[in-house]
Amino acid sequence: MVILRRLTKFDKKVRLKRASCFLVLLFSCSLALFAQINTEQVMNIGRNALYFEDYILSIQYFNQVIQQKPYLPEPYFYRAVAKISLDDYSGAESDASKCIEINPFIKDAYRVRAVARHNTHKYDEAIGDYKICLQMRPDDPDIMLNMAMCELALKNYNAADSCLKWCLGRDSTSERACLGMARLCLDRQDSIGALSYVSRCIERHKNNAQAYLARCEIYANHLKDYGKALEDIDEVIKLEPSNVNYYINRSYLRYQVNDIRGTMADLDYAIAIDPNSVTAHYNRALLRSEVGDYNKAVEDYDFVLDRDPDNYPAFYNRTMMLINIGQYQQGISGLNAMLKKDNDDFVALYQRAMLYIETRQYQSALKDLNSILAKYPKFESGYMLRAQIKQRLGDKRGYEKDLETAISVMKAKGVHYSSFNPVDVEREHSEEIRQKHAQQHYDKQEQEAQRQREMMEGSLEESVEEVQKRFSQLLVVDVDNELKPEVNLESDGLYDEKAGHRRYRNKSRGYIQDNNVEVEPQSVFSLSYYSYDNKLNGRTHFMKEMTQVNELHVLTSALTLVCGTPSLSEYEARSRFNSVDYFNGLIATSDVRAIDYFGRAMDFFLLKNVDAAIADADRAINANSDFALAYFLRFNARMVKLQLDGASGTEAPAASDAESQAMLSRRAREVALGDMAADMRRVIALSPRNTYAYYNLAYVQAMMGDNEGAIASYSRAIELKPDLGEAYFNRALIYLQLGDKEKGTTDLSKAGELGILPSYNILKRMTR
Repeated sequence: MVILRRLTKFDKKVRLKRASCFLVLLFSCSLALFAQINTEQVMNIGRNALYFEDYILSIQYFNQVIQQKPYLPEPYFYRAVAKISLDDYSGAESDASKCIEINPFIKDAYRVRAVARHNTHKYDEAIGDYKICLQMRPDDPDIMLNMAMCELALKNYNAADSCLKWCLGRDSTSERACLGMARLCLDRQDSIGALSYVSRCIERHKNNAQAYLARCEIYANHLKDYGKALEDIDEVIKLEPSNVNYYINRSYLRYQVNDIRGTMADLDYAIAIDPNSVTAHYNRALLRSEVGDYNKAVEDYDFVLDRDPDNYPAFYNRTMMLINIGQYQQGISGLNAMLKKDNDDFVALYQRAMLYIETRQYQSALKDLNSILAKYPKFESGYMLRAQIKQRLGDKRGYEKDLETAISVMKAKGVHYSSFNPVDVEREHSEEIRQKHAQQHYDKQEQEAQRQREMMEGSLEESVEEVQKRFSQLLVVDVDNELKPEVNLESDGLYDEKAGHRRYRNKSRGYIQDNNVEVEPQSVFSLSYYSYDNKLNGRTHFMKEMTQVNELHVLTSALTLVCGTPSLSEYEARSRFNSVDYFNGLIATSDVRAIDYFGRAMDFFLLKNVDAAIADADRAINANSDFALAYFLRFNARMVKLQLDGASGTEAPAASDAESQAMLSRRAREVALGDMAADMRRVIALSPRNTYAYYNLAYVQAMMGDNEGAIASYSRAIELKPDLGEAYFNRALIYLQLGDKEKGTTDLSKAGELGILPSYNILKRMTR
């Protein structure tokens, strides 16, 4: 029996985090007997791989069955289960739908599709599938709970209430049902009712961290009972000690009860766990400034502004800290930025004038004092300050005039010393200005958070610009494979408490979508003598021209095709040097043949002597202008040369200035890419059905910024070879770069199905 279970977490409000499918026992539906024993064996092996969480491997086995017998429903079903375990919900939905189309009586297929639709926020469609499941299994509480979560997401509170009460009627202590009712009560503004349901859950399930977190949120945000909220967050941290957000939340609660030492300890520990937490750094900066540790507060504000340059509160606070620690010039820079943002900030203007005087920038101080006195002509201290500055600048007449004015103002007021400071008058107005900008920043953050919530709930689609932004962020995120040094990995399959599932040293096993990868396209296809198979799908790559040359037996080794730049072992390198010597002798003593130059060019290419490889490829082409493989090889050598030049910092010809040099360098790169594109177009002209020429051309077109041309070329390669996973993957990256999330994720799903492992991590990061 296949048991599908949805796991929930209560994060501020109970909401669906991941709906998962687990294969517990073999599928018990009456399976059609397979006509061929090897097909049945492949299905059995695929099911075994699925049971042991080898999801990628299982998909490859099910692909083989589907390729041979596309009319069977079961391989689509099992492949859907594997995909849903990899967070490929759109792919799982597609496979489950195909299974149902072939055989609408496989009831678990509806359940898989419902879970997939649930996770992609297609709540109405998911409810439809859940109802079909309930017709087949009317007493299944998991299905009813999942349907309740969908109704909650759609704000159909009466329907959700009915579903949850049905579940509680069968099990009054059900964790998921209690937490679901708590969320429903909160949505209905019934915090007391929510508290009772969460407390009921905790009484029966004392190790449920999400229940404690839910009750903590109710105590803190709704009932303002920070003491009890602290007790609950302490329990949460005991159960899940590695979650940085819990320490940040506890620091807030400790601050509310005036536990400054505990607040600082929690923030320090949160940053130790996650050094990149902007929230933890910002909160610690506020606390450090409050206790007078200004230097360290500035360090935290620097960190925050490096990652959030528009954070006005952090910027303002940092400026004040810099002034407090005597970093006057940096303080002036900060005040300049504040006045540029709002020139009505009188207090900032006055502070800048004082700093200019302190740093002896008298001309700048004069300008600011002129502005201040223009607004407040009865400011006697202002005239006295300006008189002192003019005296230092040697302006005796101006000094005497300002001094007389100051004395005249004081006589008119009937005072013997200055008693008026316009800052006292303007302080409230300047504070309003700062509050306005701070509120603008917070509003912007809240709008973004609201958009994220709506997208999580499925009520709002990401715009093209948002997809592009999300994808561009993936391009600069540090790679984090989450296999920390302290984790014991002596054997595969250890349970990871933080991730909630097992982790494996073998990066093709288990939940590979959680292992972050660099977002970069699959490489070009290159000629080689040394092949490697894709161990997941067993595919090798061939071109008819390559096979024709191999059948002539005129080269020292048989040609093969690989994705990437070939590398050689010491033994293989010696073989290639011997081969160069062989062709040297052949070329010196025999009539010139294009194939001989080609053979030596292949050796030079594999030995990374790319200039010699290009020269010999040129000679082969001159000897035979229809030699398609020579163009293909010259393309490969030119690509490696471009990569080597970029890695070594090779510049364009010397120029008189950096701008001209950069322009020449860009021009040289454009010429090199143009030459490579021309080589592939020549191969296509000679061999119109050459899949790999279209693929390589697309790669270069993408490098040239011709995204439409690259998509067209990748599409043609896929048309010629529908199982070319590398083409789907690279085309997906271009779609995402252009902001087309639907096409991008569809291609990533297909690429993952065809064994391109990075697809699942990018798919998860683009859709979570």
